[in-house]
Amino acid sequence: MRKQTKVVAVASAAALLAIGGAMTSFAAQGWVEEDGTWYYYDKDGNKVEDEWKKSGDNWFWLDSEEGGAMATDKLIEDDSNTYYVDGNGVMVTNTWVKVVNEDQDDDDPAEYRYYYMQSSGKAYKASESTGSTKFKVIDGKKYAFDEDGKMLYGWVNKDDATLAMDDSDWETATYYMGSWEDGALKTGWQKITVYDEEKDDDYDYWFNFKSNGEKRKHNEDAEGDILEKKINGKYYGFDNRGVMTYEWTVATGSGDGSTASNWRYFNSPEDGARSTKGWFKVVAPDADGDDNTFKEYGKDETFAKGDAEDENERWYYADGDGELYVGKIKKIKGKYYGFAPTGNKAGAMMTGLCALRVDNKGNIIKMWARDMDSDDLDDALKHEGDFKDGDDYFGKETTDTLYYFGNDEDSDGAMKTGNTTVSLDGDSYSFQFSKTGGAEGKGRGLNGIDDGKYIYQFGMKLKASSDDKYIVVYADGDTGSTASVNVHKVSSAVLRANYSSESDQNKDEDTVSYVGTLGKLNYKEDTDGNRVLDKDGNPIVKGLTSNYYLLNTSGSIVKNKTAAKDGNDWYYYVDEKVIKMYTNNKTLSVDSDQSALTDAAGNKLKEDWDNSKVFITAEDNVNDELTTDLVDDGI
Repeated sequence: MRKQTKVVAVASAAALLAIGGAMTSFAAQGWVEEDGTWYYYDKDGNKVEDEWKKSGDNWFWLDSEEGGAMATDKLIEDDSNTYYVDGNGVMVTNTWVKVVNEDQDDDDPAEYRYYYMQSSGKAYKASESTGSTKFKVIDGKKYAFDEDGKMLYGWVNKDDATLAMDDSDWETATYYMGSWEDGALKTGWQKITVYDEEKDDDYDYWFNFKSNGEKRKHNEDAEGDILEKKINGKYYGFDNRGVMTYEWTVATGSGDGSTASNWRYFNSPEDGARSTKGWFKVVAPDADGDDNTFKEYGKDETFAKGDAEDENERWYYADGDGELYVGKIKKIKGKYYGFAPTGNKAGAMMTGLCALRVDNKGNIIKMWARDMDSDDLDDALKHEGDFKDGDDYFGKETTDTLYYFGNDEDSDGAMKTGNTTVSLDGDSYSFQFSKTGGAEGKGRGLNGIDDGKYIYQFGMKLKASSDDKYIVVYADGDTGSTASVNVHKVSSAVLRANYSSESDQNKDEDTVSYVGTLGKLNYKEDTDGNRVLDKDGNPIVKGLTSNYYLLNTSGSIVKNKTAAKDGNDWYYYVDEKVIKMYTNNKTLSVDSDQSALTDAAGNKLKEDWDNSKVFITAEDNVNDELTTDLVDDGI
């Protein structure tokens, strides 16, 4: 609004002629000019004071402070009303006037104070009865005035129609009326410089005012720490002072900044729109408030202190309410992504090979490691280092397994499924990840035997290294099994430590040490569960269950092999995928003069390997100790 910088309401020629006419017509009564000053005499010849007198269409004030002289260029207080007469003494109407502010100081810096004179000539004033701020529409804009008729400016209180004078009074004020030269009620977005008492400095903050001019702010009695409001399709936050929040802000009533789900992200101080239903890449909140949080929340109250201190940017995703996905596997635009749980870079999108414990709802119960390297993978398979936590270890629960997410966090962090090659520290590993189910099953590293050819542990295809040449793996089910499948790599050192006996010498007079058939004999039983004996009183063997397999350097399950030499110069004998023997010598035959090779029980070791007559131990379960040892050995 452009107000007149000086009001000059010129008395019309007719008005002046009327005054002059009054002098001529009523020499002893009416208007009289004396030494260039006009007075008005009553019928008794007395000067009239503190009254309005009309001449023509105009009203004039006879001022007692000037001995009854007609007032000019002055505010007139008449009872409870305020008027203004211009330089010609004429009462002004329907116009703005400005008066020098004789009380100008730091609290009231206005050089002039503005009044608006209505059609009656009276200045518009706040109601003395209510004291609340009321607005007058003038030229299409709203203005407010105090009880003296002065136009209000800057921050204005709602209940008493007064200016918020002190530095921090703006925090509780309701309206903002612009500068002292403006005064129009502000609505919508306004950037205002205020003194922030907590930070002891002036700051430019954004505020938003409703259509009625009231400042949007969080009600301290309401839930949460901020008011969240949708404006023009976007959500914004406001604190209890009305300041638009920005960047990381604790939004819940708990005020706990250590929990990621309590935070919201509101973009920059110049934008402030809440990140909602979408991705954003930022540094985690630095809770001391010196960098990327709206205010100070306490140095230890941040969900990713390390990332904040190192200024590591991470990708986050917020739902429709602005809440971060934390500790979940979620489907976003047709792809699945993982978000770290509380306690370890919480809420950040995971990348690379990750060791997770995930429940049947897709919640990440525990994250053992993310973005793993080859050493991490080795430790995970052995549940050592970071993969052991007291009595707990990776693989203890059936919900523990490996997942693989894209390793380029800026272009591809989506979960991978099916057969996947993973590169770690220059080495390539073959993995198989589940392609079925939703967040609860998709992407899980599969355990078990695949199509009778390969064995996978936590999704990784197991195979012998070039140094080992062959390895033994225990697997009690297929990758497609709905039941829990156990997969363990069995150390050859454990096998050698558990050989059954040292036999007699072979034909070369070498002592042969060996481990008998790996597996469990199944016995024929009667209806009561008792073993059925043959005519000699020995239990009748019904068959063999063997869950131990020999794998070569390509990862293939060895079906038939005689004297397969491993990296320790011991030999495996395999028949129809059953490991029949592991010996330190490939020569098992004896001279005719020698006793046949036997085990500790006196059972002979047959020589005719080609006809599959190699000894099968008569023990019920010769591998109980092996199973125990391999777990105790961390394998």
